[in-house]
Amino acid sequence: MTLPLHIAEALTEVEHHFDDVSAALVSGEPIALAAASAALQQAAIGFSGLLQRLTPVDLKNRDLNLRLKSLADGMATRRETLIRRTVLVERALNAIVPATQNATYAQVSGPYGSPGKQTGAFKYLAA
Repeated sequence: MTLPLHIAEALTEVEHHFDDVSAALVSGEPIALAAASAALQQAAIGFSGLLQRLTPVDLKNRDLNLRLKSLADGMATRRETLIRRTVLVERALNAIVPATQNATYAQVSGPYGSPGKQTGAFKYLAA
C-alpha cells in the first residue's frame, strides 16, 4: 500500500529539513543550524497536524512507519550530537574565559546578605 500523495510530500519535506539540520551540524555553523532547526520545527508542526487527521488504515502503512522510525532514530542521534557539541563549546569557553565556569558550590550569603570583606587592618580579633 502506497502513501497518499499529500502525506508523502509532507514527510519528504520533513526529511529534507532534517537533512539540512544534519548538514549544519557537520559544518558547525551556528547560524545555519538555527535556521535549519527552525525550518525543521515548522515542517514537523505541519506534519504533526497532518498525522492527527490520518485514518487507522493510513497509520498501519508500512512505508510510513519505516520512514517515521528512521526519522525518530535520526533525531535521537542528532540530539546526542548536539549534547556533545554543547559540552565541547562549554569546555572551550571555560578554557578561554575561566570566569564563565560555574561554581561547584553556591556561595552562602546568610539571611542578611553577604559577609563583609576584611581589610586586614586588624591582625587580632578580641571579644
